[in-house]
Amino acid sequence: MLVMKRYSQSEFHLLRKLMLLLCVLLPAAVQAGGEWETQSSRYLEQLLKNNPERLPALAEPVVLDFYQQRQYKPAWSDQKGRLDRAYDLLQVIIRAKDEGLHPDDYYLDDIRRYWDATGLGESVQLDLLLSAALYRYSKHVYSGRFDPLEVDKDWYINNKPLDVRRLFADVASKASIAKLLKDLPPQHAGYQALKQQLHHFRELARQGGWQKFAWGPVLESGVQHNQVLQLRKRLKLTGDLVVDPFPDMDMYDRWLEEAVMHYQARHGLEMDGKVGPATRRSLNVSVSDRIKQIRINMERWRWMPRDLGRRYLTVNMTGFELQIMEKGSVVLAMPVIIGKSYRSTPSFSGLVSYMEYNPYWTIPLNLAFADIIPKQASDPSYLAGRSIKLYRGWADPREIDPQTVDWRTLDKETFPYWLRQEPGPKNALGRIKFIFSNPYEIYLHGTPDTHLFDRVVRTFSSGCIRVKDPVRLAAFLLNDGSQQKEEEVLENIHLGTNQGVTLPVAVPIYLVYWTAWVDQQGRVNFRKDIYGRDSTLYTLLES
Repeated sequence: MLVMKRYSQSEFHLLRKLMLLLCVLLPAAVQAGGEWETQSSRYLEQLLKNNPERLPALAEPVVLDFYQQRQYKPAWSDQKGRLDRAYDLLQVIIRAKDEGLHPDDYYLDDIRRYWDATGLGESVQLDLLLSAALYRYSKHVYSGRFDPLEVDKDWYINNKPLDVRRLFADVASKASIAKLLKDLPPQHAGYQALKQQLHHFRELARQGGWQKFAWGPVLESGVQHNQVLQLRKRLKLTGDLVVDPFPDMDMYDRWLEEAVMHYQARHGLEMDGKVGPATRRSLNVSVSDRIKQIRINMERWRWMPRDLGRRYLTVNMTGFELQIMEKGSVVLAMPVIIGKSYRSTPSFSGLVSYMEYNPYWTIPLNLAFADIIPKQASDPSYLAGRSIKLYRGWADPREIDPQTVDWRTLDKETFPYWLRQEPGPKNALGRIKFIFSNPYEIYLHGTPDTHLFDRVVRTFSSGCIRVKDPVRLAAFLLNDGSQQKEEEVLENIHLGTNQGVTLPVAVPIYLVYWTAWVDQQGRVNFRKDIYGRDSTLYTLLES
């Protein structure tokens, strides 16, 4: 596992030693008098030119070039003291926790140590610290504290890197940089809503959080138990129990049942209104763990592109839901089925540009040997019963009678055939397939196994995304989702023939992995880490 430690203070001790050395070596005239800006520039130039290799965090090429282009003129102070932009940056660093970051990653203690100092050496050192803080903070809050490729091997959504050189140029040209700094974090509503929840949950933590529930019986309507009062208090803390006409009663009433169902909906649990083992385990997740979960997903938002598009699709894997977003609002939502834990669906983006009515399904070789061929070997009618045909050759394919094949002698390395399922009601892709650009052979499609959408946890596919209502999705992608467009889609399906259709406008799609988010009703949702992708980030957050 990747180990990322918090930046140590050793670089600052080195810098202080260098500053003392320069104080001895610089001519007394430079220390004692002369124009402040000239002295500071000379001081900075000697420090950065003579010792850059000893200041790895402070002497990034961008920072060095920045000072060189301004002829080593200090950026954050003048002869009168600290400039307004220095105060703006200091305030942002102090409030870095609001973004789920660590203020001490941005040299806060050392900046404070030199803030009120009046000596030339201290002012120069503070200037370098502020520039280094800006460099590191801006990259973290814009693109993420961690490199997604190093902490999540299944994340392939790219955010365009911040133009740090332009940022420094903009900073140097403005007296106040408050707005510039405010615009650095993601402005997406999803990120900003999580930021608010981070503040709320930290306030809950300051108030003591909540008690754990000891193991006990299933709590349900009509049950009288001493844990009912604890449950009332717990659900009031998290806003699930709003109406409580009998707050001192230890009887599980209908208001408490509704509150439990509200809690279960927010946490992806079966909405039975009962506090059974699964709900009890969820209630016992500590407030500090929920804070970490929020911070993890704020980090993932920083990995996302800043412009998602005016109209786009998202598939939130842990929520098992597809949404079409238009101008920041959900215009269509439906349940989905995602990959099994050992065939997990990666996080990536693409463009949905093409769809097929009544698709064929060419079965991938790995899947054929894992699922299809063993069943055919034990049941000679398996392929025929599912409208799966066997072919040999690709340029001029020839259909092969499955009854003539000794299935038990075949292996994947020398398999001379390929399998294809015919269009129709039995086809594993359903009646519509939606194709988008990606290297993983993943697409959206319908399914004949519609009963699986009744399950709470829907990890049943081999990696592709099964959608519950492909007809409605097609109507939205082809036009505006009108009833008339749905009827046209159904007419094409009923023709029974395979047809390809290019969408009038290619629509961006993002397959994301949120384990904490705020829904359109303003409710914070938490989900189980079904693919185990939170674990590395969870460990690193406090590193």
